[in-house]
Amino acid sequence: MKTVSGYPCIGIAVVVLVAVSMFFTGCTSTPGQGSAVPVSTSAPVTTPAPVSTEVGTSLPYGVTISVPAGWTRQDVLTSGVRDYGTTTLNIANFYSPDYIPGDRESSMSLSVDLDQNPGADFERYFNNATLAVGKTYGVPTMIEAHSYTITISGYKSYELDFQTAEVKGTYIFTSTENGMYIFAFKVPNKPPAVQAFQGAIVDMYKSIRINPPVADVTRQR
Repeated sequence: MKTVSGYPCIGIAVVVLVAVSMFFTGCTSTPGQGSAVPVSTSAPVTTPAPVSTEVGTSLPYGVTISVPAGWTRQDVLTSGVRDYGTTTLNIANFYSPDYIPGDRESSMSLSVDLDQNPGADFERYFNNATLAVGKTYGVPTMIEAHSYTITISGYKSYELDFQTAEVKGTYIFTSTENGMYIFAFKVPNKPPAVQAFQGAIVDMYKSIRINPPVADVTRQR
């Protein structure tokens, strides 16, 4: 059993280099490039984040999460291609204050997404996502990626950690009977921001609770 950031993790560890396209030979999905492209023209609604990390924020699609004081919440509910290569529904985003005074590029972000049709093969889905992240951030720069099996709200989850010269990220993929939930934490790779990131992320993802909505099925008489 490995210990990463103070918590136990089991499973696989991988290193993705420049030739990241060879990492998962045989995967057939085509990763997306760039940022999400919303399909809705409605403007996102920004609301204050909770004032305490002990108070959960309820989101659509059965998600509850606690975030530090001072963060802001953006309700989105639009679909687009993510940096992990899949078109998903962006439920909401959270943004921290700037970790470096005067530096607007030093804040941490959390994207909460849902893929309602991920397919039955979780390992393949995660492998394709890892490949896509490598292509997005790792070419031509070297990227290191480590993945671990964890549990989120009782559901099997894979955690993907990666770091480049510009960005550090921790993405959590949680497989449920109602789809794949993706919690994507990212921060600029600057020492004060990374230090704050490492201190906050464990408590945040441990606070996640998922209660997927269940379809209302009328009994046949």
